[in-house]
Amino acid sequence: MSFVHNLIKRLFPYRIVSHHISDLDIQSLQLNTDKNDIVISIEKENTSRHFCCLTIEELTTLFEYCPIIHRTLYESISLDKPIKTYIDFEYFIDKNLYIEDHYKGPMSCLKILYYFLNVPNDTINTSESYTKNILKQFLVLEASTSEKISYHLIHANPSALFQNTTTLRIFMKTIIHFLLLSIIQHKCTTFNINLTVQECATTSNLINQLVPFVNTLRKHCNRCNTSIPFLSIADIAYLLVQNKTNQWTLAIDTNVYSKNQQLRLFESFKYGKNNPLVLSTKFPFHSEIQYSYPNLLKKSLITFMEHDIKLKIYLKDKNFVVDLSSISNPINTLSYNFIHVNLLNQYIDPSIFYNPPTNINIDRNLPKSKHFNTIENLSLSIPDMQMFLNFVENIITSESTHQGYVHSCIRGTYNKNLLFFNIA
Repeated sequence: MSFVHNLIKRLFPYRIVSHHISDLDIQSLQLNTDKNDIVISIEKENTSRHFCCLTIEELTTLFEYCPIIHRTLYESISLDKPIKTYIDFEYFIDKNLYIEDHYKGPMSCLKILYYFLNVPNDTINTSESYTKNILKQFLVLEASTSEKISYHLIHANPSALFQNTTTLRIFMKTIIHFLLLSIIQHKCTTFNINLTVQECATTSNLINQLVPFVNTLRKHCNRCNTSIPFLSIADIAYLLVQNKTNQWTLAIDTNVYSKNQQLRLFESFKYGKNNPLVLSTKFPFHSEIQYSYPNLLKKSLITFMEHDIKLKIYLKDKNFVVDLSSISNPINTLSYNFIHVNLLNQYIDPSIFYNPPTNINIDRNLPKSKHFNTIENLSLSIPDMQMFLNFVENIITSESTHQGYVHSCIRGTYNKNLLFFNIA
């Protein structure tokens, strides 16, 4: 029996520590477990794990009494709970010697997530202020060594939650596909290639096409801007890395969105390692506030919510949907403009939905939601189109009895200041 197992038995004798996570369901029924309780896993010497369900108060107590060297602890993320956005970013240093600045990759990820999960804000006009706003929301934990770069990026003060890990997995894969297409489609003096639709169909195809140009993109495309503020094509190229076998892949690990995923807890170790997951000094979280240790632990949890987050992102009819059911007046959702989610719906790979997990419902009948449909003939890179599209969509959804969506939008032929919306 491990140190942590014994400690739980001593501190919380009524709690079950089980070899199987399914055994905890019985205890949940018996104790009327709160939906905000946390399921942890304890890694043992032979890499097997024990599981236990704790309240946030019990978990805080466990951390208080458990020396850090014994914390081989993970948060178990079930498939049926709303979750915060998170990224596991990692690569081996000796396989990526051309990367001189190891902060560019994680910083790029933070800018990307902030862009897609927040409303546009034209008042942020410097990179410094943009980064400051990002770090008010995102907690960055690091377990890097001399051999490996390793970060966990967590939406600790979330603007929106995801329905479950399935939705987040598809969301992240769609973002990645969009980013790689952005590289392929951009033209400059050092990069100009033309690919067929078939060659751009999958993420793996895009990676293979970009491999010969990765170092060129990093070196010469730092002034090639994207639709994401303060993010260049060169920055996106830092998400492409080589793995142990020298194959090109992504530094973002999409396997962490799988069934019953377990993500290492704050200030915890992998068994037999000596690099705990700690606060990043390079990316200080919300530096204007002094968070206590228990509060940092709460913020770092993926399945624990301190407050009721009104906005949740779902999947419906194979499109991302922002659930507005808890907002009484939809016209007020102008302040919740998720136009960037709308953009992503045009890049969802249909193959992602083949053979989805049978125990996950990805098509819910939401009582009130903003359903983003594919929009034709619309360049979302043009700021005024984004603004007016949002205005029109909010008129459509201002009453629950209204039905319809923007099917297309084009500029006037003679008067370019006019926009014509086709509402179906």
